Amino acid sequence: MVQRARYLSTLQVIALLTALGGSQGVLVNVTVDDENGDQRTQALPSYTPEDKWAQGATCTKCLAQPDSLEAFDYTWHDSTQEGGESGVRTIEMTFTGSAVYVFFILANEVTEYVTTLTNVTFSLDGSYAGSYVHSPSPTTDYQYNVPVYVNASLENSQHIFEVRTTGEANSLILFDYLIY
Repeated sequence: MVQRARYLSTLQVIALLTALGGSQGVLVNVTVDDENGDQRTQALPSYTPEDKWAQGATCTKCLAQPDSLEAFDYTWHDSTQEGGESGVRTIEMTFTGSAVYVFFILANEVTEYVTTLTNVTFSLDGSYAGSYVHSPSPTTDYQYNVPVYVNASLENSQHIFEVRTTGEANSLILFDYLIY
């Protein structure tokens, strides 16, 4: 008696797995650190103008000095724009996903005459997507892991996300991380 090997076609395997419930997609959150970048793709956020940004955890001239132990991966990016100053500060990231969450560290009173107001706008795929303003309170406490932008209803596709100072008022950005 001759036995023949049975081979299933790719379509038959897919049909079988679907019928058995074995082909289910799983959503996964990916973190993009300010310094170390995307955990999945290793892509780094883009900061412009480059000479106006500093790695906050190692910056000796930065007046805002949050506790690096409280920051994601112990780092954050720091930039201050004085109102009317040219060179709007931007952070740009490209990601593929169906949601995005952006987290800042917020400063309150650091010392007298130090900008601690955070005033930014957001764009997604080239269109305005919102704004965020943090007016400092009369305390020296920093706030960590503050979600400044949340959008959980995106099409699952590639997106370009941008954070931008308004250029109209003084603004401090302490960008920590993004999750998509």
